[in-house]
Amino acid sequence: MELKNLSDPLAKQLRDRHANLDEQLSQRGIVLPQTQSFKTDLDRALLFSEFIASTVTRTPEILVDLIESKDLEQAYGPNTFGDRLEKDLTPTTDETDFKAILTRLRQREMVRIAWQDLTGTATLERTTTDLSALAEACVDKTFTLLYDKLCFTHGTPLDRQGSKQEIAVIGMGKLGARELNFSSDIDLIFAYPWDGIINGNGKSSTNEEFFTKLCRNFLRVFDSTMAETTIFRVDTRLRPFGSSGPLVASFGAMVDYYQTQGREWERYALIKARPIAGDIPAGNRLLKSLNPFVYRRYLDYGSFESFRDMKKRISLQVKDKKFRNNIKIGPGGIREIEFFGQLFQLIRGGVEPEFQAREILKILTLLNQRAYIDDQTLADLSDAYVFLRRVEHRLQEYGDLQTHDLPEDPTEQSRLALSMGFDTWPMFAHVLNRHLSIVHTHFNHLLVEKKQPTPSDTNPLSYLWQNLTDPQFDDAEAGCTMVNNIPGFKDKKTVIRLLKSLEANPSTRRLTANGRNRLNRLVPKIIQKAGEQPHAETVLARLVDLVVTIEQRTCYLSLLLEKPDVLDQIAGLAAKSPWIIGFLSKHPALLDELLGPGKNPVLPTRDELRAELERRMSQIPPSDQEFQIEELCLFKHTNTLGIAVADVNQDYPLMKVSDSLTYVAETVLERVIDIAWDHIAEKYGTPSGMDRKRGESPGFAAIAYGKLGGIELGYKSDLDLVFIHSGGEGTTRGGKKDIEITRFYSMLGQRIIHALTVHTPAGTLYETDMRLRPSGQSGMIVSEINAFETYINEEAWTWEIQAIVRARPIAGDPELQDRFTRVRDRVLRKQRDPLTLKREVKEMRERLRKKHLKSGVVDLKQGKGGIVDIEFLVQYLVLRYSHDHPALTRWTDNVRIIETLALEKILTDTEAEQIKQAYLVQRRAIHRLNLKEEEETRLSDHFFKIKEWVFALYEKILL
Repeated sequence: MELKNLSDPLAKQLRDRHANLDEQLSQRGIVLPQTQSFKTDLDRALLFSEFIASTVTRTPEILVDLIESKDLEQAYGPNTFGDRLEKDLTPTTDETDFKAILTRLRQREMVRIAWQDLTGTATLERTTTDLSALAEACVDKTFTLLYDKLCFTHGTPLDRQGSKQEIAVIGMGKLGARELNFSSDIDLIFAYPWDGIINGNGKSSTNEEFFTKLCRNFLRVFDSTMAETTIFRVDTRLRPFGSSGPLVASFGAMVDYYQTQGREWERYALIKARPIAGDIPAGNRLLKSLNPFVYRRYLDYGSFESFRDMKKRISLQVKDKKFRNNIKIGPGGIREIEFFGQLFQLIRGGVEPEFQAREILKILTLLNQRAYIDDQTLADLSDAYVFLRRVEHRLQEYGDLQTHDLPEDPTEQSRLALSMGFDTWPMFAHVLNRHLSIVHTHFNHLLVEKKQPTPSDTNPLSYLWQNLTDPQFDDAEAGCTMVNNIPGFKDKKTVIRLLKSLEANPSTRRLTANGRNRLNRLVPKIIQKAGEQPHAETVLARLVDLVVTIEQRTCYLSLLLEKPDVLDQIAGLAAKSPWIIGFLSKHPALLDELLGPGKNPVLPTRDELRAELERRMSQIPPSDQEFQIEELCLFKHTNTLGIAVADVNQDYPLMKVSDSLTYVAETVLERVIDIAWDHIAEKYGTPSGMDRKRGESPGFAAIAYGKLGGIELGYKSDLDLVFIHSGGEGTTRGGKKDIEITRFYSMLGQRIIHALTVHTPAGTLYETDMRLRPSGQSGMIVSEINAFETYINEEAWTWEIQAIVRARPIAGDPELQDRFTRVRDRVLRKQRDPLTLKREVKEMRERLRKKHLKSGVVDLKQGKGGIVDIEFLVQYLVLRYSHDHPALTRWTDNVRIIETLALEKILTDTEAEQIKQAYLVQRRAIHRLNLKEEEETRLSDHFFKIKEWVFALYEKILL
């Protein structure tokens, strides 16, 4: 954009700067390009940056070099700055020469970066990335040079294994996030891995002394000025204990400090931390060890008070008149946008690792993708951030000064407006103020607290709860008077009893003062919400049980206080399903994972589950298998709870609910096999000649039996599994130790069972049952497919053949899965003696009935005419008729087998429909009873008629 209609002061400044530059160019015989585009860019650079004007006038060779190298327009690669510094260094480069090299590089590259920004050649991202990369390269090469020289004079620091030990330099703030602004300080923390003694050149010193001297030497280089140009101002006050703490500390000391003395603002400061120089892998190990301090592996609502304190400090600073025109600290400024995103990071980063990203624009986009902010909020904050950062650079590029204050001089205002693409200051100010106002509005809506009652208008329920131990409440009637003010409760004495049981609970008595304060605020809300539900006393009892299990993690009390909508949903669920409340009690991290505004759980598809799991697992290093299993637990529990909530709220058909629960289990098992394979293969290699693809396990397959095989999984179902392998001779290849192939698969099976059943901080995945494998508990964990086929054909009992009816392969090698299916079909289609089959099936059924039948209740599962009778009847018919009707072997679920029995004319249409409905009605009844945790004695009489009809058909066919 050409500069037109400049004010007289600006036009004079541009003429004067051109004249000064032309004079220097003339003296040196330098001729600049005469194209119109270059002239326009030069005008903008000279007018909008006194820093560029003075630098290229004083040293026009910089401009010539940038033009001839084409660096003035082109983007750099990731290592360009470091490579250029490396090229200028020699083994004899001393500290003075090195300062001069750094100064020349900084001058040249800052001119280039400012030029590209002011002329619109570079995006904001490219500008901040270049600035960060320049600072990073300067820091890294400085430490490299000084470290080598110090090792030569003082000896080399070693770790415990005798290997060379180096500094780890952690970039904080905008440098860590690669978002550095033009004239920013760089915030650094220095650390080294291990304490130790250095013996060198006849002197003895400690690693701490060595690295302290190294860091002081570094600061001397960076804090010095050459030719009136500072390299980079360094701020080390973010280190442990701040300015009063040691300049550099060991990793152990750092971890100990943050674990024992770390404060909330230090968590906030570490969000953007990144190793930028020295031993980068060691720096990453340090940050990984600090990760639990920064990001809690549960939803961190417990820190809301600290966040509010931070917000109040920001708000107080905003009110200071001296920051009124400050685009960073002032109202609606850059810091408020960063606080908005980083607040969510601290709360959610431990549960959703994606929120551990450092760049604020990525975080805002992620918040929108996860539906924590809407499209408009994302646009508001992102647009404002880009606009304000561009203003920030224009302010700082003018004089290479660290300023965020808008100018008050009209000429400077006009120049800033023009540099931002506006013809006048009022036009620029209008857009700027709109951005600031919108940002400040969003900021003000964060962490808003509802007004707490004052002593004069104290809630009677608060008074009741906080005075339960008063002798006046030994008389329950006195307390009941308080409860009379809340509608919904019929039995007031029960309310008092429940509250007293909560008050007397050891968990409640162990609460800290802070935790007790949160509980005191929450209990009256719980009483009120319970009173709004049917059967209020029952709901209150369930909510009290939930509080008892979560109250020691006071962050969950904070969550319920901060998000009243979650408490509303929990109260509603408590009225419908105590099982859901019990599940939440065991896994309270799911409270916010699932519930809240805009979160209306629906039944997930298999593809949706796989996509969700892939997103979750992509954030976890493949080597961190413990965290992978923990994340799998969260995935399983979240989706199980989501299915249950959708089930009770929307009354989905039973088969669709079972489908979804089965999809969850299959998705989990697929990933568990992947994790287990990687674990075993890392140690022992893999079977030779087998090329493994993601999601496959060559030569290995998992077979589902029972409810999982029949796609009939319930909320409390375990997994009936059998593992098979394709066999083969020889050993594995490529690991630390070769083992026999059969042993490899056996260890793989054991590892899968371990992963499914191991207890993690997020709970356990599934209970598993392997007793249906050949030879039961005494058999091999993983069966070779040929041996499996031989056993099924020659040794298996009839009940084992019955189990095959519901067996299906669900994960592993596709070819082996097909092989199992063929084996299953051949076994089921064998011709059998009808009388012998009938006798053995009926005998096994009666043994199971005697063993498992509940006395004194209507047993929908084991009783006569119950679910197991239907299952045995169906299995008998499959084994009896599959030889002549192979279509019966296609399905593993009872409903579709029953439908096939009708199609094949083995059952009449009426018989098939009645037995199918009897099966579904009884399954659904058990399903609902499980959700309500009720006994079967409450069932109505119509179940007796259903069961009588089923048993009559059972007797007719199996007599």
